[in-house]
Amino acid sequence: MNPRMRAAAEVALVHGLLGWIYIAAYAAAFPQELSRHVADLVPLRRDTFGALAFAASALAAITLQARTGRLWIRRSEPVRGLWHAVLNAVAGYGLLVWVYLCVNSMTHPWTLSKRLTHFFPWPSEGGTAVASYAASAVALFLVRRAQPLDHARGDGHV
Repeated sequence: MNPRMRAAAEVALVHGLLGWIYIAAYAAAFPQELSRHVADLVPLRRDTFGALAFAASALAAITLQARTGRLWIRRSEPVRGLWHAVLNAVAGYGLLVWVYLCVNSMTHPWTLSKRLTHFFPWPSEGGTAVASYAASAVALFLVRRAQPLDHARGDGHV
């Protein structure tokens, strides 16, 4: 499996699963609101997003398992450098911001259209949730694509 396809499948596996978990939790708390859009920025129904996220994660899991024998392939020595450090921070912290805003959407959904901070009039909480989720996915893709496989064992698998 080429590095780009593998990286894309790993991102779909992780972000698809997390997206579905969010929608499942939201559905448990607010089943009557599943037809509402995920955010003003994305005119996609929550239930549609959940179904697509689940399907993407499941398809990625099947593809990775069938092609590599594993869901996640271990990488060799850590990659150093500013660019790689920035990508790792965006991947991790982007997901943390998204999780925080997901919890906000369940505890006080009326704030999703309000601005995120008092410092600037833009972005909104909902827009930030979408942007941080997308930025995290792109950063994870770039990180996973850039790291060489661990050839110490000869197969690169965990």
